[in-house]
Amino acid sequence: MFEIKSIKNNTWYFESFSNVGIYTPDGKNAVLIDSCDHPRMVKSLDRQLSEMGLTVSAVINTHCHVDHICGNRYFQEKYGCRLLSTEKEKPFIRYPDLESELYYAGVDIKKESSPFFLAEPSETEIIWENNLPDGIKIVPLPGHGFEMIGVITADNVFFLADSVLSKKTWDQYRLPFFHDVNSTIETLEKIKTVKADIYVPSHDAPTDSIEDLAQYNIDRLKEKKELVLSLCEGRNVDSIYTEYVKKENIKLRASQYPMFAVMIKNLLQSLVEDGKIHAEYDNYRLVYELK
Repeated sequence: MFEIKSIKNNTWYFESFSNVGIYTPDGKNAVLIDSCDHPRMVKSLDRQLSEMGLTVSAVINTHCHVDHICGNRYFQEKYGCRLLSTEKEKPFIRYPDLESELYYAGVDIKKESSPFFLAEPSETEIIWENNLPDGIKIVPLPGHGFEMIGVITADNVFFLADSVLSKKTWDQYRLPFFHDVNSTIETLEKIKTVKADIYVPSHDAPTDSIEDLAQYNIDRLKEKKELVLSLCEGRNVDSIYTEYVKKENIKLRASQYPMFAVMIKNLLQSLVEDGKIHAEYDNYRLVYELK
């Protein structure tokens, strides 16, 4: 781990807690797909790129989460490289504090203990079809982020960002974050049909087959939806949250509560979209009822 590894021809990746894609069409310039998860990893990646004689010409951010944008400012200041992202991810990359404000609103957290504050602000270009580096194809992967994308290189290597999570990630976090649950499931179904030679999830090893892992993610998400559905009748969000963590026997720190609570709300929204529940204002509470 923490080293650059070859995948196929001109496509490499930096194996880390959050994998970074590397595409080198001419053996001199490197297009990065994301830019590391921690400042220490950024410097390790840069050192290894230098040893390979590579200059960073562009960074494509798959989405705005801190473990994918930590090296943006560093690489742009050192190499003058382009930074690219989708339109909806751009404001959160420009102002990383926005993400913490969104999820932690009203909750007292210490900045030094929160990973949200590791990334420095950086300014990206919005991705258009005609401003992508040669040999790069963008694939929309909505669900986990606001407007997340994947990247396919000319070597037919598909970098999947956080659309497909490892079994280890599911075991560790119990309920990983997805901005839009139903869109995530649709994206996972789409991924099963995309033909690539190698697939690279951000938090798992490269593989030549993604269908089983994509289906595992679908099954786990549907399982979580069913559990939340079983807890809905006449309960508000806080009560559903409490019953959920009891059922799953999850131990949470206070700092973990906001993100977990947001995910419960996102699961509830997916069930509203499915037509299985609806919300009512009853006795000073917003409660969910089965349809």
